[in-house]
Amino acid sequence: MREQRKKAFDFAAESTKLLITLSTGMIALTITFSQAFISDTAKATLWPLLVAWACYLVSVVFGIATMLSLTGTLSEVNSADETGASEPSVYAPSITGKSLLQIAFFLLALAFTCVHGCVSITNG
Repeated sequence: MREQRKKAFDFAAESTKLLITLSTGMIALTITFSQAFISDTAKATLWPLLVAWACYLVSVVFGIATMLSLTGTLSEVNSADETGASEPSVYAPSITGKSLLQIAFFLLALAFTCVHGCVSITNG
């Protein structure tokens, strides 16, 4: 496999790991400091934060699935080298579909986190 393709897989894996780390970090951060920004009056508007946590979790799941797809695609390279098949691509549907879902759920979670922040500020 060419060096450029190896780098593409490395960058795809690093990007996926970064979103997994950010998602788990946001879950931990918002849970840790939730007492500071969830008051009795804000309990009625807790739903955006709960939706955000769910979206972060789904983003992590799709991130892990993307990493597994990257690994599976690369493992096919070894058997493809022996049979003379074409080189793998990071644009394989098994990778891009999961990656796009990871990104979409991460962005959706960020949006709901911001919604909760705005609602908390206006109600506080």
